[in-house]
Formats: sequence, structure tokens, C-alpha cells
Amino acid sequence: MKIHIKGSILVSMAALGVFAAVGISQSSTVSAKSRVRVTSNVKLKGTGASRNVTFTGKAALWTKASALKGAKRVATTITLRDLAKSTRSSKNVRAYRVARTNRGKVYYKVVTFDGKDRGWIYGGKSRSSFAGGVKSYLTFQQNSLTDDMSNGTFQFANPGTANNNQTVTYKQPAWTQYKVGRQVTDSRPYANVSYQIDQTGMRTREGDQWVHISATNNGNSGADGWILYSGLKKTTNINSPIADNAIRIKLVDSATGSSLTSVDFTKTGVTKGATIGANVNGTWKLDSNDSSSIQSQIASALSPLGYPGFTLTQGQIAAIAQGTFGSSVTISVVKPTINKAVRIVLTDPSGNVINYVDYTTANAANGQPVGVQDGSTWKLAATDTAAIQAKLVDALKGTGFALSANNTLTTDQQAQIAQTTFGNQVSIKTVAVNPIKDNEVQLSFVDQAGKAVGSTTLTKGTNDKTALDTIKTVSVADPTSPDAATLKKAYAALLAKAGIKGYTTDGLSKDQLAANLAAIKAAAYGQDVKLVVAKLPAKALVSSALFFDKSDTKDVTQDLAYFENANGKRDSDANFSKALAGDANINGYAGDVVTVANLNAAVKDQGLNTIYYAAKNDGFLWGAGTHLAASDYSGTNGTLFADGMSGKTIYEFKLTFTAKPDNPDTSIGNRLDSNKPLFDKQGNATIGDTGNQVVLKYDEVKAGKQITLDSNNMKAKTLAELFGE
Repeated sequence: MKIHIKGSILVSMAALGVFAAVGISQSSTVSAKSRVRVTSNVKLKGTGASRNVTFTGKAALWTKASALKGAKRVATTITLRDLAKSTRSSKNVRAYRVARTNRGKVYYKVVTFDGKDRGWIYGGKSRSSFAGGVKSYLTFQQNSLTDDMSNGTFQFANPGTANNNQTVTYKQPAWTQYKVGRQVTDSRPYANVSYQIDQTGMRTREGDQWVHISATNNGNSGADGWILYSGLKKTTNINSPIADNAIRIKLVDSATGSSLTSVDFTKTGVTKGATIGANVNGTWKLDSNDSSSIQSQIASALSPLGYPGFTLTQGQIAAIAQGTFGSSVTISVVKPTINKAVRIVLTDPSGNVINYVDYTTANAANGQPVGVQDGSTWKLAATDTAAIQAKLVDALKGTGFALSANNTLTTDQQAQIAQTTFGNQVSIKTVAVNPIKDNEVQLSFVDQAGKAVGSTTLTKGTNDKTALDTIKTVSVADPTSPDAATLKKAYAALLAKAGIKGYTTDGLSKDQLAANLAAIKAAAYGQDVKLVVAKLPAKALVSSALFFDKSDTKDVTQDLAYFENANGKRDSDANFSKALAGDANINGYAGDVVTVANLNAAVKDQGLNTIYYAAKNDGFLWGAGTHLAASDYSGTNGTLFADGMSGKTIYEFKLTFTAKPDNPDTSIGNRLDSNKPLFDKQGNATIGDTGNQVVLKYDEVKAGKQITLDSNNMKAKTLAELFGE
């Protein structure tokens, strides 16, 4: 370790006086007449729920009681007001310590449930109730069970390991109690277990519905816990015999292809094998009464599964109309998005889904119409019209369709949206921008959620007899092949023709593959063929990172193994490396280009643009030597350093990093002397199939600072504070 020493490194006790008030814990050396001091600092008692609070915006958040000397503001009142309005339960707040000053003021130490915001806040003049900058907050509100909940039995809709609130169960509804997590991390062993719902309620911030489930057989109770209601499905037997006068409509999720539920539509006076609808001038249609009844049955079945306000599209009506009594038909349904929003589904003139957008407003409430009724006419506010139209136009880019001839919302379309209530969805028909010619076939690619990815129009070749021949000419490999590798190769060629990157056939469900096969085989000139593709998993530019002090040339292999980032978080280099490698700024697909600016954004997002570390006074010449490890921190009395460090002298360093083009300070390798720059002269680097191990070489802001860990310095909460930041 090399220390840059200018002048004497001895610091007088008088100079060290600036650290006298770094802690929030009790002070015993300063007179109450001359300085505010803390007279008590204790852990809050009571249940976790009784200590859940929210910010009022009347006081800021500080590193310690704001009245104490040296207190630094962590968050302004404006920031705290925004946190109080958050629609994410991860921003719920827990109070866990309380301090009182000699002036009779109370301060609470609080932390958001995600741990990203922590500090002390003024809480009034009494410890009997929260006041000042915080107030009590109910993170979850219990409700009464509906008849469907009380009388039904349920299973996991999508058993798996995803931590998404609707795949596994939780000990409490997610983020409603501090550091209370999952009941199980894998629900697949419980896929066939039947459950009853015995409690329900709503998270205050999201407004989403949670239920507590208990296995009907006590021997399967391992997964009993809380889950989003939408994560369950009723235990219907979709493989039971179908009556001769019934058609079974199987409902699957458009995004995952997973089975949701089914409904049996029955009709008297029909014969087995007869179609339910009729072909009128080339279009399959349902009788209006049948359509209305089926619509009602499906909507009722889907609503408790988290698909409210379902409306049949023309494409779905056509699919059902071709079904025959005594058999089944499968349709995909799109799940409405977040709470307090309206989903606007865009369809082609035939009713096939092209894309969708979600629209919400600051004052949106479930069940409230988007617009207002003026006499017999529904209207949108001018601001809503402009905002919605902009979103829809953007969603239609590259699809070959527009809202209307001039790509603006028509009066009828505005009326449709205006009368739709938040929490539901509405379908809007579009028009073709450039109608497909009789010698052309258009391929429109959508992702597994139904959103348009892009399209390409293929022209009939001289020797092509069918539209499939034209498609095969471009795909080279057979796009109807049952072989996965052949199919993947064929789609890769078609996607390349459309200029689409990052998608493949890997990961498509059996239903989606079957739908694609049917669509390609039925392809005809003058028509559009919709094909579902799956998004490729993202790849990282950086697989791992090592962090070096560029001035430390004594041992070029000694990276910083434990340090503190700009956000006051102390952790191992392995954990900081993992966070950096996973940052979205430097992730993409093989062949994507990442810039220097992207890496700097990722470094800043992870708080790694400025870091602090410390070393012991065991060096041979200059005093500094072995880097402090995790075991040297976190004393039993709440101090920054372990108890055994008291009285010792350390050296602390503040470092900064900024990536530059063609610069070995950001290099590929694992040593300080690695000199192969990650970025080229233009500041670009290309993502490959495997990430790069990189070295980040930091600059010292100024010479290392010698610090004696006396009683005052031991009280520092962070290395940044100890450094005098």
C-alpha cells in the first residue's frame, strides 16, 4: 500500500474535535446549555405492525437527529412526500429506534422496507404516538371473503420459482411487514394440491388483492400462506367428458400459454358435431345471443383470476364460432395490467390483436370511467385524448396499421375508451396503412404478451405457387418442421428479414408453437400472418469485476475485497461485482454495442462511482498495509468498527472511477497491470455469448487519511462520514 503524505500526518486532538458529534447515541461531555444532546436512544418495542409508518413530508431525513451538530440530510421533505405517495409496498417504512434530546424533542430512526432509505427523522415531542415527520400507517387492509372465495377450491395457476407475488406463497403479503419473506421458494411440488381461501385483503399502496390459502389436506400444508388472488385457478377438470350439446372453451394466458380455466357453453336443440356459429361471406360469426352468453360466462370465470372486464375480440369470436358441439376450442386471453389502469387493445380490421397499451392518470380509481358522459355521448378530456393517442400511435409503429386514415383517434374510438372503466380493457380496431397486395404475404411477429415486435412483407417469386413457398424461400429452413433446431433456424432467417433482433422460437409453449404452425400452413397471398416469438435471455457485457486502487502498486494482485460504495453500503467485492454485472445499462443480446456512457451509468446506479476503503497500520514503510475486511467492522455496541479495532490507527482512502474510451483503467483481466482496454477508440464494446472479466482501476481523490479510532471516531456510521464527507 502506497500512502501519499504531504506534510505531517499527525493530527492534533483539537483537530479531531470535529468528530465529537458523529453518533446519535448518548453524549455525556457537552453541557445542555451549550449544545443539543441526546438523553436516550432505545430500541422501539411493540409489534411490527404498530411500528409501520409513512412520511408526512413535514420533516427531512437525516444521518442523525437534525438538531445535532454534524447531522447531514439524507432526503428532503419533497423526496419523502414522493415516497409517501409511492404505489410500491417496498417503500413502506418501519420505525425501529427512538431518541430524545435534552430539548424534549423526539426522533425516530426509520428505514424503507427495501432498505434504500434509512435515517433519523423528527417525530414530535412525545413517544406515545408518531408525529412530526412520520405517522402510523396500515400497510395491509383485511377484507371479507367473496362467495367464490368461500365456496371454491383452488390451485396454483403457474407453479414455479418466480418471486413475482403470484407463483409462490409468502408468510405475509409481500412487503407489508419488514423482512418477512416467502413461505416457500418453489411451488411446483404443490402443483396438484387443492387449497381453500380463509383470509383476504388489499395492499394499501398497490390496491391489489391478496388471499391466504390453506391446503384442504393437512399433509400438504407446507405452502400455506399469502399469494395474489390472480396467482390461483379454480380446480376445474378441463379434461372431463364434454356433453354432446356443449362446447368447451379452454382459456389460456397469451403471455405464458398456461391453462387458466374453461367454460362449457350449452345449447338446446343442437346435434353433436354441428358448428356453433356460421360462415357469413367468408367471416365466422356467432349469433348475438350466443355471443352475449359466452361473453358473460368467460368474464365471470376470468374475473377472480385477475382478468377483469374481459371482452371477446372479433378474432376470438371467429375461433369459437368454428368450434363444434361435443368438442373444445382454445382461445388466448390477455391479462389486464396494473391496478388503476385501462388496457387499450389494438386489433386489425379482422379483430386479431396487434398490440396494447396501458393508460392511467394520477387520480385513476378502479371502476371509474376514463371519460365523462355528455348527454348520450361519451367524451375524453383533451389532455387524455392527446396522451392516449400518442401512446397508441407509438404502439402501432412498424405494424402496418394506423388508428384511422390520418392516424388519429376517431370520435367513435374516443367514445369507446371514454366509457371504459379503470381496471378493465377495451378493444380498438385499426386500419391497414399499406394494404397487402395480392402477390404479397405479410409476417407480423408478436411477443408472448401479444405486443408487436415487427413485420416484413414478402413478395411472390416466379416459381412460388403458394404463400408458404414464398415464406420458405426466405426462411431457407422449413418453418413448419417439427424439429426444434430446424424451426429455430427458419425463424432466425425470417426475423432477420424483418430486421428484428433478440427473439427466437425457444421458450414458446406447445399452444403457441401449434398456433404458429397453423398460421403458416394457412398463409395466403394478400393476407397477414401473425407469429408468436419468444424474447431471448439477456446477456451481460461484464461477467465479473475486480476493483483496484490505481495508486497501490506494491501488489498488483491485491484488489479491494471489502469496501463502501457511494450510498454508504459496505459489502464484498463479489457482491458489488454481481450487482454491476446485472445492471440493465450493460446488458443486452449477443452483438449489441455497449458504450462508455452505458458503463458509467451502470457504475453510478450501483453507487460504485465513488468508494471508500480502509487499511491497517501494519505496513513496512509507510504505515498502511492490510486492507480491512468485513470482520473488522460492525461492533457489538453499534459502532462502525469491531470492538477490537478501538484505539488502533487506520488509513482511509476515497476513490473515484470514470470509464473512458480506449483506456486501460477499464480493462479485461484480473490484475492491476491488465492493460487490454474493454472499450475501443470510439468508446464501444460488443456483447458476446459470454461476459468479460474486467478490472476497474480507481483514482485516489486525495492522499490517504490517517485516523485513530478513538471513542468519537468509533461512533461514525459510515466510512464517508469518518472521511469527513
